[in-house]
Amino acid sequence: MSDAKRIAYLSQIHLRRVHLGQRGVGLEKRRLGRTNLNVSVVGFGGIPIIEASKRAAVRTVRRAFELGINYFDTARAYGDSEEKIGEALHDVRGQAVLATKTHQKTKEEAARAGLKHSLRNLRTDRIDLVQLHGIDDVKTLESALAPDGSLAALKEARSAGTIDHIGITGHRPYVLAKALRTNEFDTVLVPLNLITREATEELIPLAKQLDIGVVIMKPFGGIDLNYSERDSRAPNPKAFDKIFGDQGAEKARRALRFVLAYDVATMVPGLRSPREVEYAAAVAERFRELTEREKEQYKFGQMPPEPFCRECGLCVPCPEGINIPAVLRFEKYANFYGLRAYAKEQYQRLNTKADGCTRCGECVKKCPYHLDVISMIEGTHKALALRV
Repeated sequence: MSDAKRIAYLSQIHLRRVHLGQRGVGLEKRRLGRTNLNVSVVGFGGIPIIEASKRAAVRTVRRAFELGINYFDTARAYGDSEEKIGEALHDVRGQAVLATKTHQKTKEEAARAGLKHSLRNLRTDRIDLVQLHGIDDVKTLESALAPDGSLAALKEARSAGTIDHIGITGHRPYVLAKALRTNEFDTVLVPLNLITREATEELIPLAKQLDIGVVIMKPFGGIDLNYSERDSRAPNPKAFDKIFGDQGAEKARRALRFVLAYDVATMVPGLRSPREVEYAAAVAERFRELTEREKEQYKFGQMPPEPFCRECGLCVPCPEGINIPAVLRFEKYANFYGLRAYAKEQYQRLNTKADGCTRCGECVKKCPYHLDVISMIEGTHKALALRV
């Protein structure tokens, strides 16, 4: 889909949502795909409450519920997050949508160590949605889909009535799109934010076509913005102020409004306190559509110009140790997001630069998008390397 067609399509979504969105008292609700659950446009991400005391965490979760947030995301891998959410919501269980995840890889482990403990922690006999956690490569996906994989445990639990729906989560839209085409999943959880928008190209349209509910993680770019800089050794989040804003409230407002403008069911920002919950809910309640200025500022509906890397990860490991996705991510930062100084700084921190490429061609063979990876990383090196 061209940028012009994508922007026109998204603009139509804005107008339809303004007139037909389920508004009134409290937060707008959107349908979570084939689950037919109506979920608040802003949900609750359960990672930050790990660090809070039980009393403080329960107060934060409960405040979210009071403000109309009804989608609560957690995971077995999130410390005591499940227990805190279960404590906060056990007396209003019928009014909350509980979504958790299993990181276990086999059928036996998922059933014994995953679902059993989640049911107990969440203080319920039924979980609305259980997701396969962190499916970020094709091998892991194939393992999960195998007869003795974790998906089999979730399907048995669904048949037994202890879970209602099955979802999948991950950070690589290419892998998740493969998963959705199996028709085994009711929802997908994927990153989308001001600097991570690959999911909008193929995955989200595919999910809509298949009536699979889309939930967005990391709308703030990850905790303290570190997600976008996961391959650098000394991140400098101040460099991102140009895009996210330079104050906490402004960062949250921009990030939330950007995701709210997309045709997705909900998002799960990590919220640490009642105050943060109140601010997120207020932004969502006031949202109708992006202004024309915001669309231009955020490059809404746009993708980097071709050719660009989607970070599917199939090109690594490189025989020479080059982190190809990181190299090409810095190219996007420089040329699409206007963060050239930051991109040059972070490129220097990579252990192996692109000038170590021997042009063996392995990356080109593996790229599902048929990119000339060698020319791209060489061009990035010329643009970002320090001149001697």
